[in-house]
Amino acid sequence: MNRSRLAAAAVAVLLFGALFSGPAAAVGSQPQDIPEESEVGTELEATFEVTELFDEFNEWTLVAGTELENATWTVRQYNQAGDQISREDTDGPEATQSVDIDDGTATIEVRVTGTTPEIESYSYDPEDRFVVANFTQQRSGGTDAAVGSHETHHFTAESREAREAVDSAREAVEGSGSAEAERLLGNAVSAYERGNFENAIDLAEQAEGEASQSQLVRTGLLVGGAVVVVVVLAAGGYRLYRSRQQGPGRLK
Repeated sequence: MNRSRLAAAAVAVLLFGALFSGPAAAVGSQPQDIPEESEVGTELEATFEVTELFDEFNEWTLVAGTELENATWTVRQYNQAGDQISREDTDGPEATQSVDIDDGTATIEVRVTGTTPEIESYSYDPEDRFVVANFTQQRSGGTDAAVGSHETHHFTAESREAREAVDSAREAVEGSGSAEAERLLGNAVSAYERGNFENAIDLAEQAEGEASQSQLVRTGLLVGGAVVVVVVLAAGGYRLYRSRQQGPGRLK
């Protein structure tokens, strides 16, 4: 009986630990310096830190990839004191770095520079994005594990102008109650995603104008209704006033 109670208590402790201790830390990558957006054809530079290196394995390979063109990588390893213990420079769309606990590595810093790529297919929502850096944990004879992927918005001068026009129209159309404005806005988005930016801007401006006109009509109706109510109330009040004024005279 005592053994049964001890076994039950042990199981309870294990369950409690599983529920409240939380999952073990995994290898992760955090952006230290990455722009929110970048124009196609311009140079971009970003820096990342890879931590929790040995949560599961003492030896593995970090694989970094990017969609930047003409990419250059600089990979630095630091020990627990923050001292640099190695540096490797690589050109190309991918870089690799062996990671070994015996080297005393605590963190890895990865810097990538390159040219912002062309936009293959335009998307309004979600916005056009590309992979600045993607990190994978690779083990010999084992299964690769994703570490982290980091993206940023890229644009052209024409696509930015069209997106700003559609954004402005979208803000005006919301709450306007105009079905025509909604239709024009949808056409503007479709034109944007086809890369027909001039048409997208024209349709967006039409949608915004239609929304503004609809809003003016609605405001006019509301104001007109309020005026009618005021007039009715005023007339009723006047009649009540007149009836009270005439009442005593009749009694005389």
